[in-house]
Amino acid sequence: MKLVKYILCLVLVLFCACQKGSRLQNMSEDKVAKELLQGVWLNDSTEMAVFQVVGDTFRYAGSNTSSVLFKIIRDSIYLLGDDTLSYKIVRQGENIFWINTATDIIMKLHRSDDESQLAFVPQSEPDPVNVIQEYVEKDSVIVYNDIRYRGYVFINPSHYKVVRTMFDENGIGVENVYYDNIIHICVYNGANELYGRDINKQLFSEYVDAGELSASILSDMDFVAVDDAGYHYRAMLTVPESAASQVFELVISPEGNLQIKVE
Repeated sequence: MKLVKYILCLVLVLFCACQKGSRLQNMSEDKVAKELLQGVWLNDSTEMAVFQVVGDTFRYAGSNTSSVLFKIIRDSIYLLGDDTLSYKIVRQGENIFWINTATDIIMKLHRSDDESQLAFVPQSEPDPVNVIQEYVEKDSVIVYNDIRYRGYVFINPSHYKVVRTMFDENGIGVENVYYDNIIHICVYNGANELYGRDINKQLFSEYVDAGELSASILSDMDFVAVDDAGYHYRAMLTVPESAASQVFELVISPEGNLQIKVE
């Protein structure tokens, strides 16, 4: 229930952000201020790269962050990504840029004179991501009624993006990009394939709220058992870098029919 409430709040925020983003598209911007912001900007306190601006594009430091369009309108900078984020500009000059973050902290930045900063090394080691983002093959052997079954799982990252906005300790929102998986499952009895198909998260749309499904990744799959009911797989839908997840049991009957159960 807590997860559903969280997702409903997230959907409401995103809806409001989309409405705000649509209005901003038609508003005139401060092109002089945008020109002043070109380049790489460092945190005054840490001397670490925070973001880079090239033309209309704004990108935070980090390996999995998303580049977004931005505008400077009046006294605020607006980042027009999946969410529309805005920060009030406290001070701006040729080499100075101060903004008021979401936690009411003034972040003070200065322009980089070091070309090596363009390599854009992440500010810190990223937290472990609780979803698989690489090709994985799993092979399981299960014996039932003296028959040897082999179940395969092939986890294939797709090109379908899942974007999650995270806020750091300073109240700066960063859009992290992840990729959903398409998972192929199959069961063999000896050399005979008894069942095989590709699974994507849309298979679970009947059981998961649309907002939650959009924010989730089909993160894992395991072949777990064989019994009289058939062949059992366990699938997991996960919101990246959070404790929000749902587990489903996929039961494939000996006749090849698929049944989904929510664990």
